[in-house]
Amino acid sequence: MRRLLVALLPLAAGAVVPAQAGVPVQAGADTVLRHGFVYTVDARDSVAEAVAIKNGKIVYVGGDAGARRHIGAKTKVIDLKGRMVMPGLHEGHIHDITREDQKTCDLKAEPLTVAQFRGRVKACLADPELGTEPDDFLQVTNLYMQFLRPAGTTPHKRMLDGLGTTRPIIVSAAVTGHTTLVNQKALDLAGITKKTPDPDAGRINHDKNGEPNGLLEDAAARLVTKLIPPPPPLSPERAAELAGLRMRDFSQEGITSFFVPGSDAATVTTFQNLRGAGGLTARAHFAISTRIGDLREPKKLYAALAKIRKELERPGQIPQPVRAWRPGKQEGPRLVAGPGVSVDGVKILLDGIVQYPGQTAALLKPYLDAKGKPRTDKSARGELYIGAKLLNPVVAELERQGYQSHIHAIGDRAVRTALDAFEAARRANPGIRAHQTIAHAEVVDPADYRRFGTLDVTASMGLQWAKPAPDSTDAVKPYLGARFDLYEPTKPIARAGGKVSLGSDCCLDPFDQWFGLEASILREADWGKDFPQYAGKVNALPGLSRREAIRAVTINGAYQMHQEEVTGSLETGKLADLIVLNQNITKVAPDDISRTDVLLTMVGGKVVWAAKPFS
Repeated sequence: MRRLLVALLPLAAGAVVPAQAGVPVQAGADTVLRHGFVYTVDARDSVAEAVAIKNGKIVYVGGDAGARRHIGAKTKVIDLKGRMVMPGLHEGHIHDITREDQKTCDLKAEPLTVAQFRGRVKACLADPELGTEPDDFLQVTNLYMQFLRPAGTTPHKRMLDGLGTTRPIIVSAAVTGHTTLVNQKALDLAGITKKTPDPDAGRINHDKNGEPNGLLEDAAARLVTKLIPPPPPLSPERAAELAGLRMRDFSQEGITSFFVPGSDAATVTTFQNLRGAGGLTARAHFAISTRIGDLREPKKLYAALAKIRKELERPGQIPQPVRAWRPGKQEGPRLVAGPGVSVDGVKILLDGIVQYPGQTAALLKPYLDAKGKPRTDKSARGELYIGAKLLNPVVAELERQGYQSHIHAIGDRAVRTALDAFEAARRANPGIRAHQTIAHAEVVDPADYRRFGTLDVTASMGLQWAKPAPDSTDAVKPYLGARFDLYEPTKPIARAGGKVSLGSDCCLDPFDQWFGLEASILREADWGKDFPQYAGKVNALPGLSRREAIRAVTINGAYQMHQEEVTGSLETGKLADLIVLNQNITKVAPDDISRTDVLLTMVGGKVVWAAKPFS
């Protein structure tokens, strides 16, 4: 990215940590890293020179001189030569952990005119590998709907009709992921007409004459996707192979703990098997997917969760890295150096997306129309898929049983509904440390900023989205009006006492944690000379400080995963989950942070990734 003339903000503490008094010296550490810039992310964000590790735990953090006491005959000594060490990254919201990529008509999220879009789809219709029979679905992926040119172009079924085919066509969205476009043949096969009611947690969009226009939101897309023959199920061996490939990606990126919302028992089993085979290289946390029917019959949901968790804890299994918290049992986690698998709770989808044309995020006040006037139609304030009457008792009971609720809430009405549910749970379950989470929180009423902190709710946010882009400048700003001035409120939530964690939502966006950290500070991106409309900052809100951004991707993520007592910072007694970087992200120009490479990744004191000069 282009270099900005930005003064470097001072960090909270730059003094070297002194040798820790009172800590007994063990007879030779397994590993000592020394001569480095060790950014600890402790309460003072102290900086040390050396770290000593024994049996997967940190036994010393301090100056080089003190580290000598921990070097024995068998100690592996790593000379950092001034390089930066920090806690491993904690990814708080990521998908597609074991997905097998299928051959599709992939549009690669490129900017397209309508003519170009139609031309690409028509070319795919001629590809025999993508289907030949009259009723074979053509599956088109990664249409960046907000990047259709000219800006403001609305996807419509007529873009797909008239391409000289009788085949049904289904187009999935890039970046936002919640909107699907289909042609008339697909609507006919699904039996979708102007009289078809919206399904739970979904919406069928219509034109001015009341006819379906081909845009299906969230669960409405299932009316069509259920007609597509599913790919062959993954064998346990292939699922484990795909999981192992993702672990490799995580280790190279510096991720040492991750959280997967909307998962299922099969995926949990895959990672349990991977752990048993020694291939798990990051601490795995899962939230099981829910639908509205699960909340209507919560006893079945509770039983399913208990069954999955019991399977994880059956005799002979490697213990979980952190003991699941239970009401009245706040004695703290059980330390296990190696990475484990944990089912933390459930994911609940409260609303959709704020971007045009979907606009299913639930707002307190209506979206604006193309002329800047408040909309008056039935969906003018978006869609709140689950109301408080259904939500609140389930969240409270899940919490009582020891499960977190990871709630997708993007609009300010959905965010308030989620916060209200957590507040009700606090009253029902006094004393329980649940560490609840709201995912995304892109539009938040200022009156609710402080509630994140007072209710102990982490905002797991896509840090990379706080930038000018087609999905913000073009697809949100015109329809929110003055509310766009508060779009992506990472700093206001942090300033009001709330915790913000990294939740990249990969892989709707490219897998790049370091760009997300950079964007959270700068709130801009370099689109180059071809797209001058996306220059500058997304709005006037300040970005996170470097200190806040680093804490978002480390200790705050650990807090979200209920393991802040054992990971997220480099302190004596904690697990040795750490990374070594090619550059010091506290000192480089902020627009160079995205150029960060991870040279070494350790999980529980074990090296899981190494590049030169450590390979």
